[in-house]
Amino acid sequence: MLTDTGIGRQFFELLVESLDIPPSLYERAVSRHRSLGEWLCRDGSRLREFSPHVSPQGSFRLGTVVRPLAADAVYDLDNVTTLMLSKATITQKRLKELYGLEIQDYATAHGMLAPPEEKKRCWRLPYADEVNFHLDSLPSLAEEESFVRTLRMRDVPEEWARRAIAITDKRHPAYAKSTTLWLTSNPRGFARWLESRMGTFADVRRRELVQRRLYAAVEDVPTYELKTPLQRAIQLLKRHRDVMFVDNPDVAPLSMVLTNLAGHAYDGEADVYDAVRGILARMLRYLRAERPRVPNPTHPDEDYADKWSKDPRLELSFLQWHSQASRDFETLPALRDPVALRAATKRSFQVDLRDDHLRSLGLASAAPAIIVTSPAPRVQISSPSRPWGSLD
Repeated sequence: MLTDTGIGRQFFELLVESLDIPPSLYERAVSRHRSLGEWLCRDGSRLREFSPHVSPQGSFRLGTVVRPLAADAVYDLDNVTTLMLSKATITQKRLKELYGLEIQDYATAHGMLAPPEEKKRCWRLPYADEVNFHLDSLPSLAEEESFVRTLRMRDVPEEWARRAIAITDKRHPAYAKSTTLWLTSNPRGFARWLESRMGTFADVRRRELVQRRLYAAVEDVPTYELKTPLQRAIQLLKRHRDVMFVDNPDVAPLSMVLTNLAGHAYDGEADVYDAVRGILARMLRYLRAERPRVPNPTHPDEDYADKWSKDPRLELSFLQWHSQASRDFETLPALRDPVALRAATKRSFQVDLRDDHLRSLGLASAAPAIIVTSPAPRVQISSPSRPWGSLD
C-alpha cells in the first residue's frame, strides 16, 4: 500500500512522463544542428575560414522540452554558431548578412518550401516535414580574452567564462558601425552551470546508460537522456505555466527565467516530488530586488528578466504564476478521489489520467463519465571537425 508521500511521488512521475517528448524528436533536433554545421564548413562556404562551431541551446540543449499543448504546434529549436573572428574586423550588420546568405543557400539546397526569416538577433529556418520544427540560428563571435578575464574576476569559473559570445542585434545603436561594443551572452556557459546543479544524479544516470550499452562512454550521453529530478521539475513548472497562460502567452514567464531560478533553488532532492515542491518554496529567494533581476550565473550582467523593467505586467504575471503553482503542486498529490484528481490534473496540466494511472496510484478507477471541470487558472492583464559541436 502506497503512503500519501509515495502516491505523490508516483503521481508526479506519471505526470512528467506524459509531458516528455520521444527520443526520436531529440535525435531529429541533433540532426538539424549537425546538418547546418556541416553546411557552414563545406568547401565554398563564406564562413568556413572562421571555423564555424554550431551548438544547440535552449530547452533541447537542457533536456527540459515539454510537449506543446496543441497537437499541431511548432517545436522551437535554437542554436548558436560561433566564429573565430574579431569584433574589430566586422560589424554586427555585416556578420548578420553573411550568415543570412549561408542560411538562405542552405534552405534552397535542402528544398525548404518557405524562405528563412530574419529576426532581430537570429535567422529562422522553417522545416515542413512530419514534425513541425523551426530553427532559430544565432550568429556570434567568440568573446575576447579581456572579457573572459572580466568574468573570471567576477568568480565565473574559466570553463564557463570561455563560452561567452558576442551577438548581433538589429536594435543595437552601433549595429552598422565598427565597434567592439557588442551585446554579449553565454548560453553554453549557462547549460554547463545547470548541469552542475543536477548533482550526482546526472553522473549516476550516465554510468547507467553506458552499462546498458546504450552509449560507448559517459561523455557521449546527451543531456536530454539524464532525466534528473531538476530537469523533470523544470518540465512540470513549464507545463503549468503553459496552461495558466494559454490565453495570455505574451505575459507568460519566460522559460529561461523559470529554468534559472529553479536551478538556483534546487537543493539536491532525489525525486521530482520533493524537487518541484522545494524549488517553489525557495525560488523567490533568488529573485533579485535590483537589476539584473534574474542574472545568468555565467555572465552576471545578462538579465533573463530584462523585459520586466519595460512591462510591469511581466513581473506581476510571474508572481501570480508562482502563487498558483505553489498551491497546485501542494494540493494535487494530496487528492484521493479519482474524479477530483482527474479534473484537477486536466485543469492544471491539460493531462488526461487513464484508469491504469489511477490503479498504479492505488486509487479506485472512476467509471467512465462526462467530467465537467472549471476553467484553468488564467491571468487576465491589460513577449571543421564536428562543426555542430558537442553539447557544450
